[in-house]
Amino acid sequence: MKHALLRIGAVGLASGLTAVVLFGVGRVILIGDLGLTLPSFSQPSAPASAPPSPNVSPAVLSDVATPNPTATPSPAPSATETAGPSQAPLALTGFRFGGRSYVGVVVPDLGRGFVAPFAGTVEVRTYQFIDGEVRLGSNVPSLAFYPYISVVAADRKITYRPGTLGSVTELLIRDGAQVAAGDPLFRLVAPGRSSWTTFYNSSAFYDVVVSLQALPSGRDLDATPYLGKGF
Repeated sequence: MKHALLRIGAVGLASGLTAVVLFGVGRVILIGDLGLTLPSFSQPSAPASAPPSPNVSPAVLSDVATPNPTATPSPAPSATETAGPSQAPLALTGFRFGGRSYVGVVVPDLGRGFVAPFAGTVEVRTYQFIDGEVRLGSNVPSLAFYPYISVVAADRKITYRPGTLGSVTELLIRDGAQVAAGDPLFRLVAPGRSSWTTFYNSSAFYDVVVSLQALPSGRDLDATPYLGKGF
């Protein structure tokens, strides 16, 4: 019995010593009572919180197109053609002489030009009044020359008899030239009576005398419709 009690006491003492040793070692490890500094491990800091993202409202697609205003160019004013002053009409007088028909023309303004009324070949003939006679092809420098300007087509011939060549009448075409309707023939550059006044009737007041015949018959035609155009 005595030996059993001794064993129990020894076991209890050993257990107490063991507990004390373990307690001391635990303090050294956990608290550092023995002056040993244990490294401290800091817990990783939490990452900085991201700034709050703005609330983005979902885009709403509209099926109504937004008008994009554009500058509408104003139309440029159209240039208005300014018509030049119209020519004063010619004064036309029909008459007969020696059984033939003629048209006397009075020109109201200077510089009036005459054009071919139809296509054809130009004939230019010059006359002089010598000793009371009308001479074709003469050449007396001291006397005036008077031109007869004709346009000859296949079926008709028109002849113009203006005033003195050079001082009154300026030729714009040569003998034998081919012309189209509207081509210039001659121009009156100064006041002056037709050769008709010198050759046949001193009281005639016409600036140009015109005749028109059908070819090949030679029948007289009315020249008035061909005298409306000029320049």
